[in-house]
Amino acid sequence: MKRNKFAIITAIILGSIALWFYIHNGKGTINESFRNFAVADITTVNKIILKKNNTTIKLERQTSGAWTVNEKYAVNGNALKSLLYAMKNIDVKEPIGKNAQDSIVKDLISNGVQCEIYQNDELTKAYYIGKQTTNNSGTSMILMDIETMHPSEKAFVTYIPGVENNLAANYFIEERGWRDHTVFKYNPSDIKSIKMEAPLDPEGGYEISLKGNNNYQVTILSTKQVLNNLDTSAVKQYLSYFEQLNFEKFVSDWNPIQMDSLLKSTPLKILTVTDNTNKINKVQFYPLKKTNNNTLAQNGKPLKFDPERMIALLDNGKDIVIVKFYEFGKVMPPANYFQKKYIKST
Repeated sequence: MKRNKFAIITAIILGSIALWFYIHNGKGTINESFRNFAVADITTVNKIILKKNNTTIKLERQTSGAWTVNEKYAVNGNALKSLLYAMKNIDVKEPIGKNAQDSIVKDLISNGVQCEIYQNDELTKAYYIGKQTTNNSGTSMILMDIETMHPSEKAFVTYIPGVENNLAANYFIEERGWRDHTVFKYNPSDIKSIKMEAPLDPEGGYEISLKGNNNYQVTILSTKQVLNNLDTSAVKQYLSYFEQLNFEKFVSDWNPIQMDSLLKSTPLKILTVTDNTNKINKVQFYPLKKTNNNTLAQNGKPLKFDPERMIALLDNGKDIVIVKFYEFGKVMPPANYFQKKYIKST
């Protein structure tokens, strides 16, 4: 009886010790250094490099606090926010099964995205991120030794607790996707002039000049006539629209013939903003041809052009994007929008 009692007590003690080690070694006996993907203090991250095949995306925070893509463009804030959130909240769901380890690791190295994370200019973490698992339970990942840049011994299924999405989608390597979608972004006081040309209606073009101290001038381009009865509140409202105007998406599926046809056509409108440093931002707008004939005009005939969107050429024609009418139509009003409206007495 004493021996049985001793054996039971021993088993309980050994079981407790095993349980303690299981809990405190991070869901098993796997080395914690193999599974530590998350970045605890995301505020110190100042550079992220994503690589796959021959493509590299470099996201970097400048001394001003603004982030850039490949040292050329401003960053898409929403995409960066999603990436940083993922980096902070990545957790391990389970190890990759023993039988699949070798094949998953090879696939991660060959087809995954390599991510390097720098905190205060020091490389602190690197890993490969691959595909979602076949049952969509998580994403395959493997840490790298930041000294040798060799992958560690174990790959894992990772996820963001409470979030049901493809973790790898945050680590894309298309440069355009990382670029900011800003078309116009100005403090009204920083604007020197705005010219609105209407090539299809030359008499509808005008230029707004800011003279300082709420002193504005609106000039009709075709006649050089300066508008009288100017409504300064209308001008102020108009200038405020330029504080933030974004495009919807890049046009990336056009062939050279389509591009050439657009460039040879006449724009609907041309907006040119000049700031106080004489830096010019010129944007040309064109109708967007519909790809189907499902939408009908009031006369019952199919619409040739999209009634809700336009094409815009940015950066002197280097980028072709799609913008929405309801956002950009408000910066293309007729000239009389800036005049006071008098109500005649009866």
